[in-house]
Order: sequence, then C-alpha cells, then structure tokens
Amino acid sequence: MRNILYILLFLPVISFGQTSIQNDNKISIGTIETIQSNILNEKREILVYVPTSGGVDTKTRYPVLYILDGASFFHSVTGMVHYLSAIGKMPEMIVVAIVNTDRVRDLTPTHSTSWSNGEQDATHFKNSGGGEKFISFIERELIPYIDSHYKTEPYRMFVGHSLGGLMVMNTLINNPKLFNSYVAIDPSIWWDNKTIMKQAAIVLKQKDYTGKKLFFASANTMNKGMDTIRVLKDTANGNLHVRDNLQFREILKNNKNNKLDWKWKYYNDDNHPSVLLIAEYDALRSFFKTYELPKDLDDRSINAEYIINHYRTISTMLGYSLLPPQSIINFLGYNNLSSKLYDKAYSFFKMNIDNYPASANAFDSMGDFYVEKNDTINAIESFEKALSFKEVSETRKKLEKLQARK
Repeated sequence: MRNILYILLFLPVISFGQTSIQNDNKISIGTIETIQSNILNEKREILVYVPTSGGVDTKTRYPVLYILDGASFFHSVTGMVHYLSAIGKMPEMIVVAIVNTDRVRDLTPTHSTSWSNGEQDATHFKNSGGGEKFISFIERELIPYIDSHYKTEPYRMFVGHSLGGLMVMNTLINNPKLFNSYVAIDPSIWWDNKTIMKQAAIVLKQKDYTGKKLFFASANTMNKGMDTIRVLKDTANGNLHVRDNLQFREILKNNKNNKLDWKWKYYNDDNHPSVLLIAEYDALRSFFKTYELPKDLDDRSINAEYIINHYRTISTMLGYSLLPPQSIINFLGYNNLSSKLYDKAYSFFKMNIDNYPASANAFDSMGDFYVEKNDTINAIESFEKALSFKEVSETRKKLEKLQARK
C-alpha cells in the first residue's frame, strides 16, 4: 500500500490519463469517429481513448484494446486502463469501443431463430448470422484504420460480453491470429444449439495457440438454491447458462497440448449484467500479472539496469519494445533524491527524458534534481524546457523563484 501511495504522490499531473478539462469546462476521455465500411455497407461509429502521453510524445506507441458493445462499456474500460497503467499494473493502452448498429446481426456467427430454450423468435433474430462479415470488417477495415491513424503496437486485446463474448470465443476458435488476448465475459455460448462448443471441442485439439491468452468469466445466473456441482446434472433451462460455461471449461481442460494460456473464473456474487466490471478488471490483472516490478519500489537495490532488464523481459512477452512508465521512473528518481543518492536519482530522471523527450513532467523533475544540487543554471534550463511543452503553474512558480534569486 505504501508503494501505491508513493506512486500516486509522484504521478505526473499533466499526463495521468486521457481525461482532461477542455476550454469549455467539459471533461473529455476520448473521441467519436465514424468509418465508412464497404464490407458492412454502412457507417460505423467508434469511440477511441488514447493515453494523454500520446498527445505530446511522438516516440511512444501503444497496444490496443478492442471492445464490443462500445457505447455501454467505454467508460468502465477506459477508467480501468487509465488507472491501472498509471500505478504500474499494466501498460498504457489505446481503447477502441465499437458502437452497435445491428447487435444481433453482428454478434452472432451463425443464423438461428431460437432462444436457448428452443423457443422460436423469427422477428427478433431475422438478421442473425452476420458475425463473420463483422469480424471481416474489424480485420480488414477497422484495425488498419486504427493502425494508420494512431500510434499502435502489434499487441491487440478483444473483449466482449454476452453475445459479444460469443463473438470473442468465435474469433479465438476460428481466427485466433487476429488478437493476442481474448476476454469472453459470460458469453452466450448457447447460441444456435451450442455451435461454438461443438467447434471448440474439435479445433482446440488441432490448433497451436502458443502466445494466445483467454480469460473466460462466468456469472451466477442459476436459479436460487442451485450450485455449480448440482447444476451439471440439472436440466432446467434457467440454469443452462452456467451449465454451458462449466462444460466449456471442461473442453478447455481436456485440451492441454494446444498451448493456450487460459483462465476460467466463476463469480458467485454477480449476475449477467454486473459481472462485466469485475471481470474486466480481473482479466487485465491476469494478463499483465508479470508486468509490475517484482521488487518494492523503495528497494534501494533497484537501479537503471534492473529497470531496463525487467522491461526487456516484458517486451518479449508482449511482442514489442515497451518503455518503463514515466510515473514509476519518476518515483524512483525522487525516492533516491530524498536519500541523497544523487547519481541514481539522476539516472532515473535522465531515463524519463530519454524515453519521453517531449514530456514536460520529465524536465520538471530534472529541474527539481538540479535545485536539490544547488545547480541554478541547469534547474532554470530544465524548468524552461518543461514549460516549452506545457504551461503548468507549479513549474512556472519554481522557475520564477529561481530567476528572482539571480
């Protein structure tokens, strides 16, 4: 807990997250964009979140999280990514939320007119079965658009809930190369007489899923009095959702040789709507469990070489070169500065400047270092450099104080 409090204390105020106050006093967390899809023959709206550092730092690139039912889940996902990345639990990520036009059409891989109990509903499901065309839109139009308009890395995550979770599982089974990690939250695997389960039982025996990850979340949608043991022998339609999820877990268990890195989690205290928030969080923590530094941040044995080696390992895991977060390196710099370990402090402050050469916060911190060393000339130069990137009142006050002494 102490480390987290320290990190929060030294977080770069000007780059804590995407949220910012605009001139009209409104808070912005992203942008709304429209893409003309030739595959779907319609315009598609997307919501895009980019970490604040992406607005000023031309060197940093980001992995991308794609989420279905985007209008419903944009705020929750961006909030988690924003905060967890700021405290060093995961890398910063671009979030692309895909807004629905025809949800049933896009999020069902096959055409069916039946509910899970076999009841026919030709009106509600008349357009079902457009999932393959929708995934083609994501692969051939949306991802190339994001990659050409934003500073992206090749690591991609796919998140979906309910029918969205069904499409996540369908993509993992039938087009696994499209994403690196998959999050299926209480997926509707009952669809079309459990077609996806039948496919998975065959495909998971044949394909090599090396480097792929799956987080499968199951909510408690059972009738009262039922449990996860008895539900496997139960036949009530009201318990079908959990029963299907448990059966899918067995399919995953029975195919250990495909190298898929998967985790299945049951949420006894959450139902189908509420499970999304906690499952999103758990998925991010699961995928990036080795991202955080193994040592406590106040461990004096941490030096620049240790940091470089750790993020080299993480880079190998993610498949791209990952820079240490400014907030973590800033904390290490100030921690060593307070102990008068000036050489180590300088190495960390310099690391942030080298990695983030357009960061006002990085130069502001170096200015504090020079103030501590009574090096007024270099302190003034550092504060002036910081202000050239971003006007921050605290930095301005520190500069004027030094100038007044001259």
